[in-house]
Amino acid sequence: MKALTEIDIEQIILMAWGDTIPFEAIKREYGLTENQVRVLMRKHQSEKTYRRWRERVEKRSGFSSKHEQLSTKTSTRQKY
Repeated sequence: MKALTEIDIEQIILMAWGDTIPFEAIKREYGLTENQVRVLMRKHQSEKTYRRWRERVEKRSGFSSKHEQLSTKTSTRQKY
């Protein structure tokens, strides 16, 4: 994996917060797994913000999931 720039980190955070961008899109673009995205989010956000993000991701299921296989709204294109 290449070293991430500050701009890369900002883009990953935006993608992770995006409702229609699955973890698989982040993996394709930056090579980070879901667990690596979690670590990055925890490191670069406050604890409160990180917890809010995790709650938001965990509450999603079905058509609004952060995983392509579970989501009917996602495409291979980034939407942020």
